[in-house]
Amino acid sequence: MQTLTLDEARKDIPGIPAGTRVAFNDSKGRVRIGTVRLKEVRCGHRGCTKCPHHIYAYAQYRVGNKVTEKYIGIAR
Repeated sequence: MQTLTLDEARKDIPGIPAGTRVAFNDSKGRVRIGTVRLKEVRCGHRGCTKCPHHIYAYAQYRVGNKVTEKYIGIAR
């Protein structure tokens, strides 16, 4: 399976399928390897009839027992 860097993933967000592996540095400089997840996120405005406005891509990875996400960008 191919592993992309976070910069490569951000350049080609619409072409990345869910489940692709992504490698990046976390806030402490450690290398993390995550999996691309596509999520529909609501805007949070009450009564919004157009949600979800976009589909967003996140790199989902595990730190110990906790699953964490890092924002990649707008997927669609």
